[in-house]
Amino acid sequence: MPRKIRVKPRHISRNVKIIPKNSNHSRNSNSNVNIKNAHRFFGKESSHLLKDIVFVAYYTINTPYQQESEKLKESLEKFNLIYDIVGVSNLGTWQANTRFKAKFLQEMLIKHKGKNLVYVDVDAVFNSVPILFKDYSCDIGVRYQDFRWKQNECLSGTIFLSNNPKVMRLCKEWEKINIREENNKSNLEQWNLGFAIDLLKPSLNLNVTNIPPEYTFIFDTMKIIYPSITPVIEHFQASRKNRNLR
Repeated sequence: MPRKIRVKPRHISRNVKIIPKNSNHSRNSNSNVNIKNAHRFFGKESSHLLKDIVFVAYYTINTPYQQESEKLKESLEKFNLIYDIVGVSNLGTWQANTRFKAKFLQEMLIKHKGKNLVYVDVDAVFNSVPILFKDYSCDIGVRYQDFRWKQNECLSGTIFLSNNPKVMRLCKEWEKINIREENNKSNLEQWNLGFAIDLLKPSLNLNVTNIPPEYTFIFDTMKIIYPSITPVIEHFQASRKNRNLR
């Protein structure tokens, strides 16, 4: 019987099929029904299956988000996942700090060349090894979710990114849209990511996967929508009380 390879977590930070968003089929695939988990929970003994993925996040230095990052690190280490969590300077507004995500991911794609990435917001925690990512061959994976206030919303709390030129181009386009809007608070950065995917999907032949809800599980609102689901990656949305920070 072949011996399993175990990969211990390492903190490597330094200071420093889809369904197009507007397609009719996407609405059917995102229907808010009481579904069960996409897979059973996996513990740290399965972490070697994700040895080619780096889990990345960032926080604004000297803010409550720095404390949130410690919880995220603890959960990643619990499951022996390789991660890179980086502290960044405050850009002045909550909107600017969240929109830095597009630039941050470009930097991570370069820094971890040869490795795929999974981005998570820093106020998230892992409750299980996200084993589905081991088989992902798409360019990008995000959650498209129907809410009462918005249909088919692109969520950027958890993002799977293949490390390839198409994804780099997508992140650059996402950054351009953010910059063009300046501090227009009517559009969130995740909506702009959805716009960028819609814009580039035809020309780049982007392969986009709608990840399951337990991988971008908002602790309260999605519990109401999916009461039978146990989250794999759970988001606590600290921005509700720290709106002007990151």
